[in-house]
Amino acid sequence: MKTDPEFSLLYPPGSPRSSGMNRWGENTLEDLGIHQLAWDLSLDNKYQASIEAILLELCSDIDTLTYRQEILQDFLENPALAGALQALLPTLAKLHDYAETRTDKAPLPETLGRLTELNTYITCIRKFQALLGETSSGARSRGLAQLRLQLASLAEDETFLSLEKGLPELLAKLNTVPSITIGINLDSELRPIEATLLAIHDKPFRGDTLFDRLLGKFAGQNPEHGIGPMHEVPYLMVNGIDTRVVKIPDRADPHLVPLFRDLFDILRAILEPITRELKQYAQLNARLLIQLESEIAFYLGAVALIHRMQAAGLPMCAPKTVTVDARLCSMQGMVNLILALHQLDSGLPSAADSIVPNDVDFGPQGRIFILTGPNQGGKTVYTQGVGLAQILFQAGLYVPAQAARMSPVDGIYTHFTTLEKTGEGTGRLAEEAKRLNEIFRSISDKSLVLLNESLSSTSPGESLYLARDIVRALKLFGVRAIFATHLHELASDLDAFNASAPGDSRVVSLVAGVNMESGETDDLNGKVHANYVIKPGPPRGLSYARGIALRYGISFEQLQAHWKEQHGIQ
Repeated sequence: MKTDPEFSLLYPPGSPRSSGMNRWGENTLEDLGIHQLAWDLSLDNKYQASIEAILLELCSDIDTLTYRQEILQDFLENPALAGALQALLPTLAKLHDYAETRTDKAPLPETLGRLTELNTYITCIRKFQALLGETSSGARSRGLAQLRLQLASLAEDETFLSLEKGLPELLAKLNTVPSITIGINLDSELRPIEATLLAIHDKPFRGDTLFDRLLGKFAGQNPEHGIGPMHEVPYLMVNGIDTRVVKIPDRADPHLVPLFRDLFDILRAILEPITRELKQYAQLNARLLIQLESEIAFYLGAVALIHRMQAAGLPMCAPKTVTVDARLCSMQGMVNLILALHQLDSGLPSAADSIVPNDVDFGPQGRIFILTGPNQGGKTVYTQGVGLAQILFQAGLYVPAQAARMSPVDGIYTHFTTLEKTGEGTGRLAEEAKRLNEIFRSISDKSLVLLNESLSSTSPGESLYLARDIVRALKLFGVRAIFATHLHELASDLDAFNASAPGDSRVVSLVAGVNMESGETDDLNGKVHANYVIKPGPPRGLSYARGIALRYGISFEQLQAHWKEQHGIQ
């Protein structure tokens, strides 16, 4: 065959393919919700595993990412093509099923299955050619252009053309045995003791009622009419089609088992010429088309997700790719995709209004962000959202932002707060320390590290001491990182810290939910208004604490007033 056996809609020819091993922290899949992300990208749950494998690869090859973005753009700009390919997916799925079940079969089912597979193979090739010829005239991607060439090469192959011409005759031969006549000899007690093949027919029998036959209603008519129906396999609805299925108890009848065995041998002899003819097509296989099913489903799932987000007024954009060495990630109006989809799934009419977009800007001006703010101020949502956007980008997909420029990372490592593991002889702090140590043994200056309330399991003094060492090490390693924390002191006096600590990843303070009712000041009487906006600024730990106290009525002045009221003091 002339086709490239390595052709793929996910990888350009000659591109590197990585397993994605050792690129993830132990808990990253759970922390970032990657299983949920794969589910949200799946047209059907059977595609979830293959989509998750693509996400976990964390592709960093620029040419591969561009290749995928071009194909995705073609799908988005050619809805007729996307719709037609989605309609073709069930046929491709049949090819996959044939390939999975064709091995280790008896000769008769093997021949029948191979005939069906080859027929479906021809159908798929011709349908693909028609689709790519009629609906993708405006397609510009290398992937679809190369797919057209691959299909043309398959369709021009002499073996394919021979099969396409000869298959109708083979199928016709198969259809020449719709019924047989068997003579049954009975003993004195009317039990079947012998069966003899009397004739093979090209038409099925039709059974009339015994009453009508005895009355002679059909006397002298066609010989394919029987005296009366004795037994028939009932119709069952399978995938929307009435199908006859022989149940196991029917096959297990002691009189029927040898009869069916003999019939099987007869039919196998009839099919032997067909089996011999099929051997010349042994080199034909549907591997390319089988692979295309999951790859096309990946793109179609992304298209559906993009349309859903945009229809709700939420941002999705094609990120501009910059080199790995640039170590950049700039997103305007980024939202957490999983949160956004959860809001949409909840059926909220104003889901878009309830999602607050935020900017992300990793670069020379700052690659390590100390993110502080009140509880439920959006720190975790922001941190997780950055990780999700990076994963989508490195899968070659759109990211949930208004605009984006991004560099690939060589790994994503997370350290989110977890409950203490029991039965291991260690406390929660020891467990946290162990996980952090594992992260630092894996990262490089091309990695992304996301910490959420790390080192919060010990006293504030100890936590601050340990956290400063961690941030110093992050700067030394040169990673991109977000450290969401309640340790507001960690983000203080960063100018001096940046000047003294080694490494070129500058540390910057970000603040979540900074608005105060009395204005953005340090006025201790101001009340916190959590608006989920994340932006650069000094930590406001004292102001937040005071605002929260006032909101919930636990400031000293409010409690004192309550005490005076209880004691009748003016």
